[in-house]
Amino acid sequence: MSVPQAELLDFLRNVQPTAAAVKAGLKRTLQQFVVEQGWWYEQVKLTEGICRGPEQQCLSNAMQLMIDGDSLVYCEGFALYQNGSVPVLHAWVTDGQGHAIDNTWRSPGVAYAGVPFKSLYVTMAALASRASISLLDDWQNGYPLRRELGDRHEVWLELVGKGVKRLREAGPINNA
Repeated sequence: MSVPQAELLDFLRNVQPTAAAVKAGLKRTLQQFVVEQGWWYEQVKLTEGICRGPEQQCLSNAMQLMIDGDSLVYCEGFALYQNGSVPVLHAWVTDGQGHAIDNTWRSPGVAYAGVPFKSLYVTMAALASRASISLLDDWQNGYPLRRELGDRHEVWLELVGKGVKRLREAGPINNA
């Protein structure tokens, strides 16, 4: 595990649910969901034919790549832009080979941990909200993935888009 991946995994494992989330009956935090269901993705440079989208528009940029490239799978999770940066909720696509294809950041990030989603689920969520929304932080619809829907993998999980290794299989962080 790389140092940036260790930093990201430490962040994901150590975020505690807020009192409001517990009171609202949410079964998990965004970070817990990513650790339970997510994969590591390897950063790659953009290839020819993939256009960079507007900055700070990762959700719509990734969704547009998914729509334009029928072999690309939408992923959402957390990423680090550079060593020592703050982990951010982020979206990208993958090619089915475990690559994070990120057309939002000027250069690839140093660590990507996320969940691959079925295109139908992504599209239906966007249509229901009339916008490109975060599937993990879908407050508009009561956080469905943080409730019972998160346990119904057949509705949203796209295994064709799996990454290089499951997050939940990562061992303890060893910074030695």
